[in-house]
Amino acid sequence: MNGRSHPLLHRCNIVVTSAATAAALIFAFFPSGAGGQAQDNSKPEITSQETQPAFHLRVQHNEVMVRVVVRDAKGKLVRGLQKDDFRLFDNKQPQLITHFTAHGSAPSESAQPPAEAAKANPAASTQSAAAPIVLPARYMALYFDDVHLQFGDLAITRAAAGRYLDSNLHAGDRAAIFTSSGQDQVDFTDDRDRLHADLNKLLPRPVSPVDKNECPPLTPYQSYRIIHQNDLITVQAAQADAYICHCQEMGRTDPQCPTEAANLVMPVALRTESLSENETHYAMDGLRRICQRMTGLPGQHTIVVVSPGFLTLNQMFDVSELVDLALRQDIVINTLDARGLYVLIPRGDATERPVVIVGRPDLEAGKVFNQNDSAQREADVLEQLASDTGGVYFHNSNDVDEGFRRVGSFPDTYYVLAFAPPNLKLDGHLHTLKVTLADNSDHYTIQARRGYFAPTKIEDAATLAKEELDQMIFSQAESQTIPLEVHTQYFEGDAGAAKISVLAHLDVSRLPFRKAEGRNVESLTIVTALFDREGNCVTGVQKRIEFRLLDSTLEQLDRSGISTKASLPVKPGMYLVREVVQESEGGAMSASNRQVEIP
Repeated sequence: MNGRSHPLLHRCNIVVTSAATAAALIFAFFPSGAGGQAQDNSKPEITSQETQPAFHLRVQHNEVMVRVVVRDAKGKLVRGLQKDDFRLFDNKQPQLITHFTAHGSAPSESAQPPAEAAKANPAASTQSAAAPIVLPARYMALYFDDVHLQFGDLAITRAAAGRYLDSNLHAGDRAAIFTSSGQDQVDFTDDRDRLHADLNKLLPRPVSPVDKNECPPLTPYQSYRIIHQNDLITVQAAQADAYICHCQEMGRTDPQCPTEAANLVMPVALRTESLSENETHYAMDGLRRICQRMTGLPGQHTIVVVSPGFLTLNQMFDVSELVDLALRQDIVINTLDARGLYVLIPRGDATERPVVIVGRPDLEAGKVFNQNDSAQREADVLEQLASDTGGVYFHNSNDVDEGFRRVGSFPDTYYVLAFAPPNLKLDGHLHTLKVTLADNSDHYTIQARRGYFAPTKIEDAATLAKEELDQMIFSQAESQTIPLEVHTQYFEGDAGAAKISVLAHLDVSRLPFRKAEGRNVESLTIVTALFDREGNCVTGVQKRIEFRLLDSTLEQLDRSGISTKASLPVKPGMYLVREVVQESEGGAMSASNRQVEIP
């Protein structure tokens, strides 16, 4: 799609400060004796040199997550199952379930962070009598595949989506509209008028205009069978169609025309497949971007995919990888086949071009088979996305309102299992998964992902540590593994500008310093992030501090602790300030929340 690209879906603008800057900042809070000893020694106790310490993480690099939905014989969700109730198999081999989480029937409200007054000028304090921030409990992304949707299907589904939002968007919910083309989008909001306005703008936006006079007319699936499978029936049927449009309809009777017609097939197949792959790339990439956008948002996360389906036969389109991304972000993908009720084409039905090929009933039957098989293959991706993430797949029905009622519902009860395959080879091969109940009861239906692809490399420790830090920043959960106190204060600047100052105090005595070359070695990563009422991270700052402390300095810091300060520019409004500290030697993290109001 030349000249078009998706707009950036932001997560948070985290500014990373250098270790030298952080060191200068932390010295301002050291006892006077510590600074003097650092200057008298030939080796500084705090340096600006970047290091790559060893991290010890709770989650293994090859851990596979599986979301499981269990229903009884009447289709009702089964609650109350425990870890020992499940059996999990990887390539038919039983696996040890390393993590298990049961998600209950109702979304829990986000914790209300306590507000705390600044200890400086009371007039500039952030303490407020305003109602505390309650972050949204449910996020729904409506994803319209406008690259593949036809106008009639899009018009029907966008109207049904509007009716669904009017009757089902509750207080505390946020909805967004995304498209595979990247156009006509609106980020998460509870503004129904804005959502309706954007829905009314949706139009089909194919990658390239469809050439209805293409000779011969080929579907993406026919092209795939011609190029990659060299299917004789499909090739001969395409050559027969090419003879009709290139010779018969043009009134040509010269002996060269049949050869010319046959030579048209492969170039058209290659062009059709290239266009199809480009469109599939846009549809898959749009889903990845939504998963990235939903990273760290509080509450429940659901993506509703509205699409006629598309082919993912090429190896470059790894649906399993997308499923894994959704599972790790706790996202359920529900899918609605926008084609509605479609009937498989019986032999002899008419299409835009007659399927009857005189004297060749085998080619006629082959064309019908390809059309029917293509419809199913295009729907396979919708079924897999829903099934493997514990979602709902609505198809083969014209009751679009009922469809949105089903795919728009948030999961009531589901389970998340995780396992670490032993001796996993880094070969990228497909592994089949199967989940059963321990009693092997056939009275229950189990919905779970059916496979995953082995990784091709092991992520380095620093990358894994960064991922764990990101998860903690966006999780909203509080932790005091390292005792952490946070105070906030805002200051008014020129022209109505304002800044929030966040002062964090750490208990150094709880840090696991390591002895090396007569020094006490440790590293801290400190992140201060600011979230708005919608749960979006609007700005933040990250500091990296490296310690090589003398024993006398460490003794003083064990008594006094250390403090750091971060300043963030803000606009008027209510915010949640989140402070996260990660130490390198043991991989421990602490996190604290504070609420601030900027008048």
